[in-house]
Amino acid sequence: MANDNENLREKRSLPPADYIFKIKSFNLLADSTVDRFESGVFESGGYYWRLVFYPKGKGSSDHLSLYLKIDESNSYPNAAWSVNVCYRLFVYDQIRKDYLAVQDAKSGLRTFDQQTSELGFDKFLTLAELNQHLKGYLLNNTCTFGAEIYVIKPTDTEGTLSKEDSLAVIRERGIDRGCNQFVNCLFTAFIKSIKTLIIDRVPCLGILLNLE
Repeated sequence: MANDNENLREKRSLPPADYIFKIKSFNLLADSTVDRFESGVFESGGYYWRLVFYPKGKGSSDHLSLYLKIDESNSYPNAAWSVNVCYRLFVYDQIRKDYLAVQDAKSGLRTFDQQTSELGFDKFLTLAELNQHLKGYLLNNTCTFGAEIYVIKPTDTEGTLSKEDSLAVIRERGIDRGCNQFVNCLFTAFIKSIKTLIIDRVPCLGILLNLE
């Protein structure tokens, strides 16, 4: 994993979980007067999204800029909506058959709302890297990008999740037929709406598991 103080970068073989977008005849796009264009709509985590490309850079003329946009077609329960996400954006290495994944180095959790509909990377990839054949990102005038989004679901009105589990560790001591040795420990599971279940008896540490 590499860190350029702004973005974390790592290679992986698995493709993006949510969306892949292939651009053909990339040179026509790069040589055009188009400063910004959007991908098609895709769904992840119950919301609709788009990738937004700045082929000549956004705030950095020597980089390709890539952003994630929450689409206008989404509906929200109220006007003061917000969507919290962790996301990664990708570019495909066609030579090594793997993906370069980029994510924010400062904060894994980001928020989309009425004021912030786009989040991403001004310096996603240098144009020099993109155009260098040996890097494998742009071959036969084709390049492929992707997105992976994990939506953090909102809490309820009391600020707690709708389901919560907890784990505590206990030790139960027993006397083995008059001997002064501590022997048996009891594994016990307490499950909501179910009576206490005895799982096993072994001479080791017992676990008390509370599932709310």
